[in-house]
Amino acid sequence: MTSLNFKIVPCVMSDMSDCVDIFYEAFANDPAIIYLYPRSDPKVLKDKSLKDYENSYTAHGTKYFKAVNKETGEIVAFSKWVYPHLPDPNAEDPEMALRKQPQPPGSNDELVIEYLTKFIRGRRKWIIPETHYFMSILVVRPEYQRKGVGSMLLDPVLKLADKENAKTFIQASEKGIGLYLKYGWVKVDEIVMDFSPHGGPKQTKTVLLIREPRDGISA
Repeated sequence: MTSLNFKIVPCVMSDMSDCVDIFYEAFANDPAIIYLYPRSDPKVLKDKSLKDYENSYTAHGTKYFKAVNKETGEIVAFSKWVYPHLPDPNAEDPEMALRKQPQPPGSNDELVIEYLTKFIRGRRKWIIPETHYFMSILVVRPEYQRKGVGSMLLDPVLKLADKENAKTFIQASEKGIGLYLKYGWVKVDEIVMDFSPHGGPKQTKTVLLIREPRDGISA
């Protein structure tokens, strides 16, 4: 099945449940899921994620897109972008909000706060909300990976960013960085987590990348 079998369209609110399912399918073996929430009920995690997705869906500047199998109508992948926007001056500081928010039962609360704080600070360091595009999630169902779907989700927004002469920021696992390098992103920073005290790998990296606008896109 080639990329011609898929179409990219904006998500609607009712798609958020499918997006959550796709996320947990693709990241079932990710250390962040395994060690941040070692004893959590998967249903409770999904319910929390669904609420988070629905809340972010209506947030200023946020856009969700889905890749749909033309033959079956199945959502096979999705992306979440934050377009350039003016931040809400009355919004609560995200680190303070994180520390107030109760974590699901069975979570490693201290590790969750450490992990998410690093991401908040990484974004704050590199993103200018008024001018940057930020892709926070791109997830493809495992059985549809390596079929060009990820590229299809990138193309429209990158063309828009190039037209507006805007930079784009992403965070990516080392495993997934190859696709982004092809599109012109450059590594500017990394987030390192040590899960070894909890029985996991000593060094897990998330790479932070920025892409300068350019005249054309080549994949």
